[in-house]
Amino acid sequence: MLLPLLFSVTSLFSSTDLSAQQQHRSLNDSIHKYKEIDTNKAIDFAFEAINLYSEPTILLTGTYAALGGILLDNYLIATAISYFSLALKTFEAVPVSERIEKNINKPPWVLVNLGNLYFRSTNRDFEKAKKYYTQAEENFLLFDNEHNKQIGLNTVYGNLGLIAIADKDFVLAEKYYLKELKSRKQLKDTGDLIYSYVQLINLYLIKGDLLNAQDSFLIMEEIYQKEIKGNKTNYKSSFYRNYGYAFTVYGAYYQSRKEYKKAIESLTKAKEILINFKNEIPALNSRIAQCYLGLNNLSKAKEMALENLKVKDLNPVEKKYNFKVLEKVYLAQDLKNNLLSIKDSLISLSGLSISNRVLNEFNSLETEILLSKKQNELNQNIIKYNTYLSILIIGSSILFFSLVSMRVNYNYQKEKNSRLKVEQQLVEKELEKKQIELVSKTNYIAQRNEYLATLKENIEKQEKKGDSNYELSKNIKSDINRIIGSEKVFEDFENQFTKVYPEFFKVISIKYGKLSPTDLRLAAYIKMNQSNSQIAQITGASIRTLETQRYRLSKKLNIQKGQDLNLVIISI
Repeated sequence: MLLPLLFSVTSLFSSTDLSAQQQHRSLNDSIHKYKEIDTNKAIDFAFEAINLYSEPTILLTGTYAALGGILLDNYLIATAISYFSLALKTFEAVPVSERIEKNINKPPWVLVNLGNLYFRSTNRDFEKAKKYYTQAEENFLLFDNEHNKQIGLNTVYGNLGLIAIADKDFVLAEKYYLKELKSRKQLKDTGDLIYSYVQLINLYLIKGDLLNAQDSFLIMEEIYQKEIKGNKTNYKSSFYRNYGYAFTVYGAYYQSRKEYKKAIESLTKAKEILINFKNEIPALNSRIAQCYLGLNNLSKAKEMALENLKVKDLNPVEKKYNFKVLEKVYLAQDLKNNLLSIKDSLISLSGLSISNRVLNEFNSLETEILLSKKQNELNQNIIKYNTYLSILIIGSSILFFSLVSMRVNYNYQKEKNSRLKVEQQLVEKELEKKQIELVSKTNYIAQRNEYLATLKENIEKQEKKGDSNYELSKNIKSDINRIIGSEKVFEDFENQFTKVYPEFFKVISIKYGKLSPTDLRLAAYIKMNQSNSQIAQITGASIRTLETQRYRLSKKLNIQKGQDLNLVIISI
């Protein structure tokens, strides 16, 4: 009785395996379709795919990798790493005979994503990024499909080139870019080929090699002219976008060297080419406005900045650049009322930036909660599946009763542990959010004080020239000093600091005796790993005053010769 029954169950699963694969492919396509449009919907599709069956397959590897990519885009770094790891483990469990590329040890696109994760992280961990890019290269080299191999290697070499430039190893960067260029010549994709020359132009300009930069530009121009004569390319294709980038790179280079006329010429040419790429235009207009300001053409700079600020949905970074242009124009023209209005706009923009970061944190937290919910649903479905299977086996033979009971109990404990783990992750996420809010608040105070100090200095310069109203200047400076020294701001900071480090002030006071409010505040900034210049910006104190405060604090903490004050405080 038992063997025929088990055979029937096996046959049932085998007959549905093919349709499950087709459904899984369809769901994976839906994940990629919706990941840019609706994150939550993409996550729903991912868990629906995972729930189809639990056996390791290449399709399941792709699902885990796609889910990791979605989480990375939403800055859920820790969870993204866990799903990339699941993708790697699932791939390793897939029999070699079922793999598309049978010679590779690990899926290289997952490794590229892990490299991107560390490259884009806040602390820019280039060493870990380089490690994963190198592993990806090793596996791409094992591909049988030559076309896919070259596309993968080109991505790796481009990313390794960026790391080399960041490390100022221009020889190594050139080596990677030339390897990438050689490969793209073989693939004969003119859009990608032009992008390779843009990378080289940017590299040569950064290292000051104008001759090689010009040579690369001329080759790129020749490819471009040959392509457009055949009239094969869509005006919205990457071919035109990459060609426009070449002029953007030159414009940025000339701007950095204060050759503003040449910069405007290059950036205007870039605008003409990129006219169909609306997202590229605001940044170009901002640079052109800055160049007019550099030429002291105040009316043109003002006109362009005001025009740029009318753009719908202009991002905060571009808004800030244009407000800065207007600030300098109004300062040069001694338009104090306009200047104060710009000051309010910049402070408001800083506040909006912080609010957006906090909102993003809440959105990320909601995504994390949704993810936990889906994982719990998946675990519940697994438990139901195992329970039904247990009932079937129990009905066939009493012999398996104890084994099935142990299986159910095991799954229950696993589910319980999973819930505890999710709850722990949520607590850790809340602490991480508080830490981000603390850093945001500190940065806001520093940016605001730096801006107000600069404004005060400019007003004093105008006073020395005799170009300002004394009473108005005196009132503005008084307001600035009051804002910089506002005790309320520092109280808010200390409240937020205590949420992140609740025992810090208590421990340091018990260990070293009573400390003054100034000492405790300085210790808090050091605990956050702020530099002297950053602390000076936050508190409004001079570097000399700050060094005196550090000396007094060192005495009170009995810091011996050879000990580092920062290390002592950070260890508390």
